[in-house]
Amino acid sequence: MGNKSVQILFTDDEFKGLQKKAKKKGLTVPLYIKGEILQNNEFGESYKKLIEKVDQLSSGTRFTIKLLFGTEWTMSKGVKLTLGKTFFSRVSDGTITNVEAEGKDSSNVMWYKKI
Repeated sequence: MGNKSVQILFTDDEFKGLQKKAKKKGLTVPLYIKGEILQNNEFGESYKKLIEKVDQLSSGTRFTIKLLFGTEWTMSKGVKLTLGKTFFSRVSDGTITNVEAEGKDSSNVMWYKKI
């Protein structure tokens, strides 16, 4: 089972609209489109849970994504990696404003702090 790529061309206005919608959900445009098309995809559901779990944390709480999920950390490796990359980039670019990245530990795991 291989991965397939699809190319879609948008006008500047269409793409700006997609960027706005994606940013509102804290996603990249490709991940936003995939989530809209596939609806209940594994990444989309996991990302939604991640944001909900972060929102429930008290200010000042330090966490890793894996710690937040606990026993629910059972999704595929690809989804786990995409969750980590997407969350980090959304924190770094200021889309997610209630979290700051603290850096990686000796095990190369990224730690965050709820603001």
